[in-house]
Amino acid sequence: MSIRTKLTLWYSAILAVVLLLFGIAVYAVMSYTLIASVDNNLQDISVAIEQQNSDLIDRGDRTLIAPKLDLAIASIAFVQISNAQGALITANTDGSGELLKALAAVGGKLDGNAFAIALAQPVNQKRSLLSSVLIKGLPPMRVYTGALLNTSNAGRDQPVRGYLQVAQPIEDIERAKRGLLLTLLMVGTIGLVLSAAAGVAMAQRALQPVDSITRTVVEIYRADDLEQRVQVASNDEVGRLGGAFNEMLERLQSLFRTQQRLVADVSHELRTPLTVIRGNTELMRSIGFADRESLDAIIKESDRMTRMVSNLLLLSQADVGALPMKIRRLDLTDIVLDVERSANTLSAGRIDIVASACGDLMVQGDPDRIKQVLLNLVDNAIKHTPEGGKVTIAADCIDGQKIKLSVSDSGMGIPQADVPHVFERFYRVDKARSRDMGGAGLGLAIVKSIVDAHGGKIEVQSAVGQGTTFVVWLPAYEPNVV
Repeated sequence: MSIRTKLTLWYSAILAVVLLLFGIAVYAVMSYTLIASVDNNLQDISVAIEQQNSDLIDRGDRTLIAPKLDLAIASIAFVQISNAQGALITANTDGSGELLKALAAVGGKLDGNAFAIALAQPVNQKRSLLSSVLIKGLPPMRVYTGALLNTSNAGRDQPVRGYLQVAQPIEDIERAKRGLLLTLLMVGTIGLVLSAAAGVAMAQRALQPVDSITRTVVEIYRADDLEQRVQVASNDEVGRLGGAFNEMLERLQSLFRTQQRLVADVSHELRTPLTVIRGNTELMRSIGFADRESLDAIIKESDRMTRMVSNLLLLSQADVGALPMKIRRLDLTDIVLDVERSANTLSAGRIDIVASACGDLMVQGDPDRIKQVLLNLVDNAIKHTPEGGKVTIAADCIDGQKIKLSVSDSGMGIPQADVPHVFERFYRVDKARSRDMGGAGLGLAIVKSIVDAHGGKIEVQSAVGQGTTFVVWLPAYEPNVV
């Protein structure tokens, strides 16, 4: 079942329940209001008749004699008076009394009939009754039955002298109730059908962007084209979904391009040493003995491939958060001095190496990994600094919260277009020169991975012809933080 169908069904079901409850409430209120109006009318009539018969009741006559009834009352209601034993004394004389006589005659045989209830009561029954009466062949009636008490008795036990019954046809009310019920059913049914049709249209319109996203996904999948994007026309939930999908496509496209470049670069980097190894091997086969220079070239290229494979393994471990590290409290001063000595060895006096360490340089980290970061940055600086240049290594504590490590050189600098890409794998500003120096474009990527693993960050500042500065920020050691 589609989401569109589910939404329509749920919408229609909720609306049907609301309409049903509304219809029940309207029908109940109208029925109660109409019946209450009739009941009030019957009670008003009964009060007027009781006042007319009060003298007869108070005299205590054995037989009540009712005066002539008001024609205005008789025109809208049927009235009869019975004695305490249930015998009819008087009723309307305009012909409608025959109806009351018929009611009284059959009342004792019908369950739930107000006449039967009243006439069957003992003489001490003093409560009033209001009920609806439905007798075959007669219109539906609303009947009030009340006891006529002898008010001349001052005691609490006032004997019942008779019963007064006032009835009014409610055929018009029943007809109005049936009409209201039919109207509610028709209006409710039509409203439900129209709302269901509107719900289908609204659901289709609301889900149209989702269909568009689905079609775009299918086209991207079938055409293998990550350049396509979802059209975002609104800022609602579906629009945000389309925006998130576009961001995902951007990320996938970037990762796909990175993967393609990585495969191409790895293939290219491995092809060069393999070609050298194969050429020197064939050379030794052709001359019939192991040439020393050829063996040295084979060893050199083998070492180069080993380093590259090791670096790729380290980067893959960093990607999944499994970079092996031995974290402990350490002082960066000693590491800076060790790196300075190694840098002097690497430069062989060709470049001036200057190192400084100021303040409390305590951090939580892996000493080997942090030393690897500095060595990679220093080695990169030495390679790109001409003879007679200068490389500066500095370590400072900033505000007691951050440790700043910087490596600066006076080399050729990095063009601004290349600065955002220097930490990408196999990315080299000067590809020919970097390859001649034995670089594969993985050093700075490794540096960033190690810095990220220590909760730090790395920045680069460079200007062509003026040199480059790499700055590493590490959180300072806090004794109370585990």
